[in-house]
Amino acid sequence: MRAAAFASAALLAAVLSGCTSTGSRIEDAVAQGIAAVETATLAVEQELADRTFSTVTITALGDARRELVDATTTVSETDATTDADAALRTDALSALALGVDAVNDARDAMAGVGSLEESEVSLDAAADALHAVETQAGTGATADRGGR
Repeated sequence: MRAAAFASAALLAAVLSGCTSTGSRIEDAVAQGIAAVETATLAVEQELADRTFSTVTITALGDARRELVDATTTVSETDATTDADAALRTDALSALALGVDAVNDARDAMAGVGSLEESEVSLDAAADALHAVETQAGTGATADRGGR
């Protein structure tokens, strides 16, 4: 009876924790952010090359912003269990914020406020920041597995 109660408690704990580590949740959100920034960059590049319709660009930028906001929410709602997790969360939130700002700048430029060329530079900087966090997260994950 005691063993069954312990097994039930362990199962409940696993379900409540979502069976994912803090690092993997942040890594997944950063990957989502990278994909969103890359989508926005592609949309801006196509717009600047006059190879698409503005409505397509605006839609792609709106979708990218939504993904970045979702990723930001995921990271901000993730509890850190170590100092490394807390640092990773802080860095991820900063990089995702750069992405949101860059996409917002691109959307503004599509409305005639600002420069689409400048927003392309901002998108590149956001992508670099997100890739740096991805590398940091991957290094931490490797260390957590004993360097394998």
